[in-house]
Amino acid sequence: MCFSASASFTASAVLMPLGLYSNHLASRHERPDYKPLALVPFFFGVQQFVEGLEWTAIDNGGLEPLGTIAAKGFLFFAYCFWMIWIPWSAWSISRSTDSKGLQRRLKWVAIVATALGIGFYIPVLFQADLVQPAIESGRIHYQVDTAWHNFVNTEPVGQLAYWGFIVLPLVALSDRAVKLFGVLIFVSIFLTWLTYSIAFNSVWCFYCAVLSIMVIWIVNRPHLRQA
Repeated sequence: MCFSASASFTASAVLMPLGLYSNHLASRHERPDYKPLALVPFFFGVQQFVEGLEWTAIDNGGLEPLGTIAAKGFLFFAYCFWMIWIPWSAWSISRSTDSKGLQRRLKWVAIVATALGIGFYIPVLFQADLVQPAIESGRIHYQVDTAWHNFVNTEPVGQLAYWGFIVLPLVALSDRAVKLFGVLIFVSIFLTWLTYSIAFNSVWCFYCAVLSIMVIWIVNRPHLRQA
């Protein structure tokens, strides 16, 4: 979370159990197709815990190696994990709600997103001095100094491409609740861009962490319980 270590750890303590509970609901209702989406709050909780560690390192004068490990852990979620998990979650849901044609398209989107996410994260993983987290206006700014990362983080075309792999697979589904979830993620992106663009990764992930609570409602709707 973009505010403090205590806020991040508190969010983690709330989100991780909620994610496990929503996954339990999907299992109880015998909806394995919704289980990847059901785990979204849990993984956001893990990400918030990792950012709490980053805050702890910064608050202690850049404590190492905690600062580097936590920054790489946070960016694993921001740059790689969500680009992979969300498209595959959408594809999983589509297998029971949408046409074969859409299923095939979503599968290819997920494959491409997986390749891009891994490629995007590899430089962060193997170059220790590449990530330079710092406090900007009371928020954590994760500076990653490569031409590719700068393109995705600062250029509108790069940002739209990254956001598209996360938002569009959800919006493409016929399930209106999941579609709404995708729309709200897009709104959170726009609000973050308007208000905290310099610390986009941290602030946007906070908004999405809050939105992920909506997943409990998605997997616990009456028609899913009766399926």
